[in-house]
Amino acid sequence: MSDEADTTDLKAGHAPAVKAGGMRITQHKTPSVAETAKKPEKMTEEDQEEFPEPTPSKPQAVVISGAVSKGNKDFPVEAVKAMHEKQPLPTHDFRPAHPAQNVIQQPRK
Repeated sequence: MSDEADTTDLKAGHAPAVKAGGMRITQHKTPSVAETAKKPEKMTEEDQEEFPEPTPSKPQAVVISGAVSKGNKDFPVEAVKAMHEKQPLPTHDFRPAHPAQNVIQQPRK
């Protein structure tokens, strides 16, 4: 009977929203102490065979435009730094300071 009473109060499979003064109140579920203090179990030999430790692998070769990249050999550190540095600002700006105003003389009415 208690199951029937619980299912009648459910909305979309869960309990209806808690309201106070016409506004919904958030209710955050706090994790229990038992779940947070749970320590990882040591793996058995069978588990270690099934899920081995990941081994560090060599960096994979990357193909750029059909050629195999060799990492730092293809792109030396100095060249990359030079490309990423800001370009120096020009010492003299050749543009005019103010654009020339084009005054068109038109007759009045």
